Amino acid sequence: MRQNHLRLIEKYQQYEQAIQRLLESMMTSFAGTTLLSDRDAQAEVMNRICRYYPFAELMYSVDVNGVQLMDTVCSPGVSYRQQREPGKGRDRSHRPYMLVARNTENQVCVTDPYLSCATHQLAISSVQVVHDAEGNVAGYLVMNFNLQRLISYLKGDQIRAGIHPIFQTIYAAIGSMLVLVSILLIYAAGASLWKAFELGGDVTTRSFGIVILITLGLAIFDLGKTILEEEVLSNKDIHHHDTSRRTITRFMSAIVIAVSIESLLLMFKSLLVDSGGHVLNAVWMLMAAVALLMSLGVYLKLSKE
Repeated sequence: MRQNHLRLIEKYQQYEQAIQRLLESMMTSFAGTTLLSDRDAQAEVMNRICRYYPFAELMYSVDVNGVQLMDTVCSPGVSYRQQREPGKGRDRSHRPYMLVARNTENQVCVTDPYLSCATHQLAISSVQVVHDAEGNVAGYLVMNFNLQRLISYLKGDQIRAGIHPIFQTIYAAIGSMLVLVSILLIYAAGASLWKAFELGGDVTTRSFGIVILITLGLAIFDLGKTILEEEVLSNKDIHHHDTSRRTITRFMSAIVIAVSIESLLLMFKSLLVDSGGHVLNAVWMLMAAVALLMSLGVYLKLSKE
């Protein structure tokens, strides 16, 4: 699932204290001295953690110089293609979390969000400073966490996030079918236009039919495009009010434009062809479009306040 990095960073800043307390409590519960040099123990701890905290991704240990001691332990949620080089012997002394760990007096420190080189997603790291029996620093135990999954966990949103791809597939099918229908209408309008040129004569009635097909195809295409952009191609935060405002505004704008065009076409057709027989219906349609536009303006005003 694509990430909206700016929105995720905003959410992190909103829940920063809760996130730091949660990760600090997790890291302080580990036996750092044992995990520092035992990869099997790291794998066992990672498997146990992932059953309760699905946002954990990576665990590894480094020595006092910042060199990784053993291969990285990955959680089951990290796909095989995301598992880069094993990591043993890599110099991580220049990484932000190492700089933070070396310059802090706390036993556990948590970094700010960063783009992970392993998963290419926003992540944060928690580092436990491990001391030997004499009290000297023996190394550092590092865990990486997926920021999006972490925030979903805190908000109790994991189930919705898990089935969201199914909803996206359904929306993609609906939006694609609407786009295909609009293409079919535009094709029909083009065929009618070509026939009008061939037949000649009074083309007033046929012209209005062609315009109706084109505007209807345009409205349906805009609706399908909106569904694809809002529900499939973009990453939305359903808990943010701006998301609902933007979606409702785009849908209502498409409806207002379609109703306005159809009312004007009906009015012109009635005056030119039907001797004004349907002018009143066209006026009512236009008034309905104005009412929709006014209602949308009131909604945007109230929702902004």
